[in-house]
Amino acid sequence: HDQTACECNSLCETYGDCCDDFVSACKSCAGRCGEAYLYSKPCQCNDDCASHGNCCNDYDQECGGITSGPGLLSCVGRCGESFNPANPCHCNTACESHSNCCSDYNDICGGGGGGATDGELRALSEQILAADVNGVGSQLTVDDQGQTSSSSNADEAPLPLLTVPESALSGPTIAALLALQDNYVADVAFDEDDTTEEMVEKDNFLDLIMATDVMNITEAFLQDKGLINRPLREVIDEIWFTQYSRSGGHVGSSGFEHSFVGELKGGQVSGFHNWVRFQNEEKNGFLNYKGWLKSPVGLGEEGEVFMLKFDWLSEPKTIGSMWIGTSPELELAMYTVCFYARTDSLCPVTMDGNNFHVQTWTFDYSGKTLVGSAYPDID
Repeated sequence: HDQTACECNSLCETYGDCCDDFVSACKSCAGRCGEAYLYSKPCQCNDDCASHGNCCNDYDQECGGITSGPGLLSCVGRCGESFNPANPCHCNTACESHSNCCSDYNDICGGGGGGATDGELRALSEQILAADVNGVGSQLTVDDQGQTSSSSNADEAPLPLLTVPESALSGPTIAALLALQDNYVADVAFDEDDTTEEMVEKDNFLDLIMATDVMNITEAFLQDKGLINRPLREVIDEIWFTQYSRSGGHVGSSGFEHSFVGELKGGQVSGFHNWVRFQNEEKNGFLNYKGWLKSPVGLGEEGEVFMLKFDWLSEPKTIGSMWIGTSPELELAMYTVCFYARTDSLCPVTMDGNNFHVQTWTFDYSGKTLVGSAYPDID
């Protein structure tokens, strides 16, 4: 090692004698894309660098990322990336359900739930419940009435399910949810039309839920587990509010509308898993509760998880489920965690010491993996 001149090799930073242009000339991929491996260089700019974890920081920007070679078939440096149809294999939580993961997905990215264990998911759900200051379960009256079955034609519940005081609907996130829920057309065969006012209501809703401890806890968990690699608000906006088609090319659905508002398709109620929407439609005479299906799961003072049967706009929902009394941010948080941690499968949840599951389903549309449906499920 020459002590009298500046150096441009991988040791100069250790010895403090790098030339002035060392960073721009040797630690950048500018003008180096595709070059053979050079031991003397501190970082590399060829297709193999991703699989070896030694690409220069500007490799993606200068060289367009992985285009061929082993790096394209490996998950090194790619865990949680967005779906790219040009890649022959993938490294996000949806790849298992689509059977197109790279061969080292489980080893590199944790596989089988993206690194979140069942125990961690159950602990997180208790933490989220404890942080749910906008929940109003203690203010509601729930009249279960008679048990029914999905095949029964009888109405086992002549009275409304929910009695909700106005005070329970005045909290910031619940009020914002109510304002948002009246923006949708029930029939999936009709195109949705987002007005400026509706976009403002959506942004206001996202602003309010993202300011809560529930969402702060959720974002930290998802990022710590490598399940998302961008801001949670951006993720929720995309996977929940991107509109897509469930019927004959009509862009008339989204994950949010399906689960938090409800839809009509083929003479049946589709989705509709939110108690705020339920109480509003029941109060206005558009919904008839017909009985419970399984014993509810109690959440202490925070509410309960309920499986039920009802008619909405004269169409049947033979098997339905929803949280009752919880905030919209709690529901969105748990659904989003499970969407990434247990894609297209049952996700373990514990609240107030009681176990149940969340089920999420993906919907692939225009190269994006979006929420198709999400709901709580009682064992």
